[in-house]
Amino acid sequence: MIELRDVDLAYGARKVLEQISFQTGKGEFLGIIGPNGSGKTTLLKAISRIVTPSDGAILLDDLVLETLSPRELSRCIAVVPQAADSGFDFPVRDVVMMGRYPHIGRFGSEKDKDRDICRKAMETTGITHLADRSIREISGGELQRVIIARALAQEPRLLLLDEPTAHLDLGQQIGILQTMRELSRTIAVIGVFHDLNHAAHFCDRLILLHNYRILAMGEPAAVLTPDTIRTAFEIAVTVRKNPFTGHPFISPLPVPDDGAGGCGNVHVICGGGEGSALLQALHAGGYLVTTGVLAVNDTDYTTAAALGIPCISEPPFSPVTGRSLGELSLMLKDARAVVMTRGLWGPGNIGNLHFLESARVRGIVILDDRQEGEGAWDFTGGEAAAALSRLAADGAIIVRDIPSALAAVAAITREDPCRT
Repeated sequence: MIELRDVDLAYGARKVLEQISFQTGKGEFLGIIGPNGSGKTTLLKAISRIVTPSDGAILLDDLVLETLSPRELSRCIAVVPQAADSGFDFPVRDVVMMGRYPHIGRFGSEKDKDRDICRKAMETTGITHLADRSIREISGGELQRVIIARALAQEPRLLLLDEPTAHLDLGQQIGILQTMRELSRTIAVIGVFHDLNHAAHFCDRLILLHNYRILAMGEPAAVLTPDTIRTAFEIAVTVRKNPFTGHPFISPLPVPDDGAGGCGNVHVICGGGEGSALLQALHAGGYLVTTGVLAVNDTDYTTAAALGIPCISEPPFSPVTGRSLGELSLMLKDARAVVMTRGLWGPGNIGNLHFLESARVRGIVILDDRQEGEGAWDFTGGEAAAALSRLAADGAIIVRDIPSALAAVAAITREDPCRT
């Protein structure tokens, strides 16, 4: 068990960690995340006693870290640094055996037990075939796996990983992190991550550092929210549950381009996830976007909420109410253009289409990017198809892709210039 109690750390007069408190132990993979300069690597250095806290205490199995000898500490804690140095021209096998030094001693000799432990460490990291190669003859990714094997050879109770996948390809990254995940069942593992999706997938718990303090701590779903990520990293994201794993999955949202030239209000009628890319494109183009009516469980509603786009909403599987139609009337009145995806039409959203017809709105763009014979989309007994045909006959512009939709909106808003 490693425990930090109100740890402060400073380099001279500059504080780099403040009031850090947490504990972890066997059976947990704890991830440390945060922007550059937030103190992630410094935190690992404090736990491994490379640097000394200016205040607070770090305890290992209830023993203050400073009371342990270097050899005792090395038997308990192993570190995989951010950058591995090949150093001298040693065979891989010998580098891994260096992990046994705390157990063998300076003048001791390796035994069969030590060789078996190193062999198992090399098997775990997939480098057995490199055992007789010089570490100067292997790739950076292979060298990183050698360093991980050396750390495992120490048989630590706590393994510290500072961006352990930095030099690995995608397959190697997943393999190493899966190995670390399995190891965390028998030892404590703390890792620094830059890839938030990797942290969300492999870690049991996360600590998010910001301005040298803990901004959030808990299970990945509780820590990785749009608000905390915006605060820490100054970026807008959407966070959704990965349908295959159930873990949070983070995607960056486009940043509005101040020089994009978008002008005026644009209302989007969409649904079923068919409008998400369009909403993002219009938002990034500088338009004042509104949308609705959408069910609150619709993917397009989630996208609108993440982008801060005003949205008229209804409960799932409910028809469009008079209240929502009243809000829609106000949004359409302010809109200089209306973009509608063909989408899927049924009893729950046909009210949007009928209202658009009756409102006699001009500047309508219909985004119809479906291929011929792609599948059923009108579940209203033909009402939706007939309404779309009438809108097209009345001057609505039909486009086949988002760039064409953006061009049509730009042309409409140029004809109806922005009011100041």
